[in-house]
Amino acid sequence: MADHDQDRRGTLDRKFAAAALSSLGLDADTRLLAVCAGTEDWELLCSTGFTNVVVSNLDEAFAPLVPDGAWSYQDAQSLSFDDRSFDWVFVSEGLHHCRSPHRALGEMYRVCREGIVAIEARDSVLMRLAVRVGMADAYELAAVADQGFRTGGLDNTSVPNHVYRWTEAEVVKTLRSYDPTGEPQVEFRYGLRLPTAEATGRRRRLVGQLAKPALSALCTVFKRQSNQLAVIARRPTELYPWLHQVDGQIQFNPDYSR
Repeated sequence: MADHDQDRRGTLDRKFAAAALSSLGLDADTRLLAVCAGTEDWELLCSTGFTNVVVSNLDEAFAPLVPDGAWSYQDAQSLSFDDRSFDWVFVSEGLHHCRSPHRALGEMYRVCREGIVAIEARDSVLMRLAVRVGMADAYELAAVADQGFRTGGLDNTSVPNHVYRWTEAEVVKTLRSYDPTGEPQVEFRYGLRLPTAEATGRRRRLVGQLAKPALSALCTVFKRQSNQLAVIARRPTELYPWLHQVDGQIQFNPDYSR
């Protein structure tokens, strides 16, 4: 079993990502930021119907490939935008390229007004077994090789990044820690992606295709063994009961009692 973040060459799972975005029922003019993004992300968002999109990355090679005003040079771990600058913030298969994926997730949450959508690899017993037997990578060598051994790794350097895979609990804890003022509204969706690109290697592709019926059945019953995780997190609708707002500032409520 190989997961979906082996290589950026044609690896964006448009169907899975588009389904997560479409489920939100957002208007076409929703102000949307994509972080760790490239041309595939731009094409996906445009094909999904969004017309007010900014894509960002540390790799300036993508800048000429999108219209003027639609590109921004940004480190996802330290976005230059003000709080709540965008309605929604999107990432697909990019957080694992950050030195601190958790910080990048928090930054996405900070600059969103309504919520975030993150498509990333999921950690599971099955994925750890796949890494152990050589059917999935612990470090993303393929992305660096694809960029001529110059970029494509950790923080867009030539050092292959560790492929960070998430659990649901990690996502919730990260968001709660970043913004402890109210409970984030988080939902998860699951997908299975098997190796299809030549870059994954013939052996992996062949084994993946042979195992597809069994893996599909397994992941249908045990969804959390899937290798794709879609995170949809909305901002809290109300403050925790021990907090209140005074002159626009959130403070501890001295009248609160357990």
